[in-house]
Amino acid sequence: MALDKYSKESDKIANLYRASFYLAKGSVDVALNFLNKTGEKFDGIDLKGKDNQLYWAEKILDRYLILK
Repeated sequence: MALDKYSKESDKIANLYRASFYLAKGSVDVALNFLNKTGEKFDGIDLKGKDNQLYWAEKILDRYLILK
């Protein structure tokens, strides 16, 4: 699927990427803001500690790659 900058579905997918990026950088609040905009659910998400943040950044990136 080619991303279209006018598509809400493409915006959702791009926000997954942004959430993953900011979470990997350690900006949890920004990442959660982007993640909430996607409407995607991640059960059991725990963002306490850098290792957990990197783990969930990978999980979010995996979802991005599947939907892209």
